Formats: sequence, C-alpha cells, structure tokens
Amino acid sequence: MRLTAMSYNLMRVFEEISKTQQPELIHPSDKKYSEALEIRQQQAQKRDRFVNPLFFQARISRISPYTIRAVQNAIITGMSLQCFMSSLVSRLVSRPQLIGEH
Repeated sequence: MRLTAMSYNLMRVFEEISKTQQPELIHPSDKKYSEALEIRQQQAQKRDRFVNPLFFQARISRISPYTIRAVQNAIITGMSLQCFMSSLVSRLVSRPQLIGEH
C-alpha cells in the first residue's frame, strides 16, 4: 500500500511540476473539462439559470493515462528526469478562454 501511495504521489508531483513550467498551458484533460463546463454554462444561461461557481475553481484532476505510461516508459528505458519532464511539458495545450470567465 505504501508503494502504491508513493507512486501515485510521485506521478502527481511530475504532473503538477510540468504544469508550473508552462503556466499558460494546461493538460488536455483540463481543457476537455473546461470546454464541457462552458457548454453547461451556455445551456444554463438559455434556461435563465447558472452553473455553481465552485465548478470554475481549480480542481484536483486525475493523473492522466499519458503520465502513467510516460513514467513506466521512463523507468524501463532509463530516461533522464530532464527528458521525462520535457516530454510531459510537450503534451500541454493552450488554455481555452471561457465565456464569462470567473
């Protein structure tokens, strides 16, 4: 159990560090979440309602499958930490602009 917890925490650290290296970029899963939230906001506005503002706050996201596979491949191939972090950063995408950003 400890090894599982340590592995999970290590992968979270890698993912969060990759986000801080390029703060204007986000992971594809975060972009997908933001786009879905924008659609919900538009649908709510059509009905004269609103989406709970807490949904627009920073969220704890799952570790992406790409990060898990990248960690596995880095261990198997003996990739350096610098190359590994560069590969994670290269997967980041542009942050979408939401309508009526909170």
